[in-house]
Amino acid sequence: MNEIKRILNNFKKKQTKENPNNLNRNYPFTLYSNPPVNAEHLLKFQERIQTRLPSDFIEFLKINDGAVLYPDKKDTQLDIFSVYLLSYELDMLPNSSALSLLPFARYQTTTFYMDLSQLQSRKYIVFSSSSGRHYNAHMCFKEWLQTILSNPKYFNSYASKVFHSHTVPYYASISELIEGIESLKI
Repeated sequence: MNEIKRILNNFKKKQTKENPNNLNRNYPFTLYSNPPVNAEHLLKFQERIQTRLPSDFIEFLKINDGAVLYPDKKDTQLDIFSVYLLSYELDMLPNSSALSLLPFARYQTTTFYMDLSQLQSRKYIVFSSSSGRHYNAHMCFKEWLQTILSNPKYFNSYASKVFHSHTVPYYASISELIEGIESLKI
């Protein structure tokens, strides 16, 4: 059994133990789950971005081509994008996206990205909060999924701590990079 399937199955088992009568009350897994990804659509998308998506994310797409977690709570659902939505999100990015960030999920005001330039490092997940700053999560998709299933609010609280303490490096927005360059000119 692959790692992603194991993580999802463990979560479903925990959900059943916690509340066998109503699986969606305490730990809602998903009400909206897509069938596995169409291999041809996945291949075309990877050709479009000119790179192969991470293997752990592909494993997820082969189980669910996108999903919605925690849908019974008002405005707190987590959307993991299907290949179709990945393509849509890519179309919405500015053409000058220098950081190679591909949005793949959204939870409240937090957007999760894969930094396509960091795929080899296996620490490619980046997220942004409502402040617009991008923070390195220092994890791969498999670790992210495990974290998000155990505590979906983790990243919102993490971003808040980072924003106030300024102790963890973040990815600057394009406008911040330009401002930094402008301030260095003499």
